[in-house]
Amino acid sequence: MSKKLRWIIIVLVVLVVALIALSKAGVFGGNEGISVTAEAAATRDITEIVTASGKVFPEVEVKVSPDISGEIVELNVIEGDTVKRGQVLANIYADIYASQRDQAAAVVSQSEAQVSNAKSQLEALKATLDQTEAAYKRQKTLLDQKVISQSEFEQAQQAYLAAKGNYSANLDAIKANQASVQSAKASLNRADKDVNRATIVAPMDGVVSLLAVKKGERVAGNSFNVGTEMMRIADLNSIVAQVDVGENDIPKVKIGDTAIVEIDAFSNRKFKGVVYKIANPVTNALTSSSSSTQVTNYQVHIRLLPESYTDLIVKGQPFPFRPNMSASADIQTRTQVKVLSVPLNAVTTRDKKEGKGPAEVKKDDNASTDAVASASLDDDIEEVVFVVDSAGIVRKKVVKTDIQDINYIEIKSGIKVGDKVITGPYDVVSKQLKDSTKVKVVTKDELTQSFKPSN
Repeated sequence: MSKKLRWIIIVLVVLVVALIALSKAGVFGGNEGISVTAEAAATRDITEIVTASGKVFPEVEVKVSPDISGEIVELNVIEGDTVKRGQVLANIYADIYASQRDQAAAVVSQSEAQVSNAKSQLEALKATLDQTEAAYKRQKTLLDQKVISQSEFEQAQQAYLAAKGNYSANLDAIKANQASVQSAKASLNRADKDVNRATIVAPMDGVVSLLAVKKGERVAGNSFNVGTEMMRIADLNSIVAQVDVGENDIPKVKIGDTAIVEIDAFSNRKFKGVVYKIANPVTNALTSSSSSTQVTNYQVHIRLLPESYTDLIVKGQPFPFRPNMSASADIQTRTQVKVLSVPLNAVTTRDKKEGKGPAEVKKDDNASTDAVASASLDDDIEEVVFVVDSAGIVRKKVVKTDIQDINYIEIKSGIKVGDKVITGPYDVVSKQLKDSTKVKVVTKDELTQSFKPSN
């Protein structure tokens, strides 16, 4: 190879390397920067959402159980039937209780007859008592006048005392018989109640949400213990979702908040509701191989609006909502109207000392390790967005945020309406972007295409 040719090759290689370097530096060759998506900050309405899961129940659901044992001889309802308070739902075979009632009625009649006889005897004994008392008084007068002897007076006295004793004894017998009558009537009342308990009636207006027995089955029950559950009556005018809300979110939830409830059994269907009760906390223990953590949840009761599900109620068919159906709720806790906001993906965090050397954490010998770490994070981390100008140059903006929904977050300060903030890709926003970074704004479709492997 000639010396001249060698120099030509060397010059060409140097030129190629220089061109590559200049191209990468953006001097020429169209260095457009990192491909990103962006969206202009704008005013919009934002509703803060607390999402929770739980179960669905009728707010009022009464279990119907018998107070007596026996065979079901009559069953007048099926699941889904509408019933009124006092309506006869079923009858239990009650011949034994009817016999006991008849026996109790007979005892009452017998006791009343004894009282009547004793009262008749009392009238005769009263007449005898009056006669002997008059004779006694007359004989005493004669004795005082020394007309009769002492023995004659004593005979009259003994007759009077005997009549008086018989009268008192009969009076006591009447009182005892009257007490027997009251006791017999009490037994009769109990027997009547037992017979009446054989008839099962609806305790309230509602719908038969569950029927657990069939005609001919035997049920058990008494006045002291809960008997066999025969059925349930539910108030369809008030259905609730009971959801668990974590302790971090519960301060946001208040009575009267609206909610959108989804029930797994009814896909693609949403029900409206209102929070009416926040119950006491329930603590659950979450354990792992390395630690055990106490998680405190609060049970929030959401009453579903009847107009949300009336079309699901069909007479003669089972109640659409079954106890313990899984549900999830989006509780709308707070709404801000026409506030400056950006997409959630646009907001990220950065170290306040980014680009200024390592962050310095003040030492406190009295503080725990966790407290120091938490304080360090609070002091050193700030929320930021990245605003891109018309030339494709990025500027980091520190912002103050407030409420958010599933797509947007409110910006209290740091940017203005119309500022174009970078929204993706996630890794670029969360890690790569810095002040003066060169970017190229593309559509989401173009960004997606750029990540697809070429064939």
